[in-house]
Amino acid sequence: MSTSWRRSLRGSRRDPVSGTGRKSDHGVGRALIAVCLLAVSAGLSLAQDPSMIDQGRFEIRIGGAARGQESFAIRRQGEEYMAVGRTSLEGQDLRVLSAEVGLRTDARYVPVRYEFRTLQRPTSTTIAVRTGNRIRVTTSNQEGERMTELMLDRELVLIQTGVAHHYWFLIKRFGEASAGQGGTVDALAPDGVERSSIRLDEVTEVDLTLPDGRLREARRYDMQIGETRHIVWVERTTGHVLRAEIPERAWVAIRIYDSTDGDPESTEDGSSREDTP
Repeated sequence: MSTSWRRSLRGSRRDPVSGTGRKSDHGVGRALIAVCLLAVSAGLSLAQDPSMIDQGRFEIRIGGAARGQESFAIRRQGEEYMAVGRTSLEGQDLRVLSAEVGLRTDARYVPVRYEFRTLQRPTSTTIAVRTGNRIRVTTSNQEGERMTELMLDRELVLIQTGVAHHYWFLIKRFGEASAGQGGTVDALAPDGVERSSIRLDEVTEVDLTLPDGRLREARRYDMQIGETRHIVWVERTTGHVLRAEIPERAWVAIRIYDSTDGDPESTEDGSSREDTP
């Protein structure tokens, strides 16, 4: 792993540069996230956009109190997957109140590009780009720019703590695990440029009641990310994330369905519209 740090000149504005002295594609990433978020804001349904795998909102609760929401969209683009999201939270005790996040992966759900940008001041941006067996993570804030490059010996998933829709990629990487069986995958937390292992301890089939009173048939995934326990409920028929919890941090994300939302669409044979690898 190699790390370099470049301090910003206070009072001046500069374009972030990569370790090779070439202008980075921060602007390209921002434009891409902005365009994709337009689709979320427009409320395009799964039926209107066949490439859309899932989109919606989560209510975020911290310490038992509602703090805000996360909106997101996940779509398939050729052999790749693209996810965009926006979080808006309230609370003086929170480090990040509002942010935009974008993630692009290959067909095996391994990250190709990731961007996380805070919307409140002081702003900060984290970008991760994978090229071959290397991944470069660049963090820019008011103090300057830091670039870290990691060698990848195995495929991994990318998990941003506090982003509920990222669990979809994690569950897909685990594959179709039977109840009671487990497994392990490698993960990267881009905000701290930390690698860890995710251990899937148990998968159980349960019935989950959502806040609107709807009962959903779900699979509950109990897993350990590093030293922290995570619990994720996924709808059996669609693979959509319904609920996620980090008990140690009293953080909960609960799927919100509007009264006008119908049940997830299925194909004629009863299978999910979602593509299954």
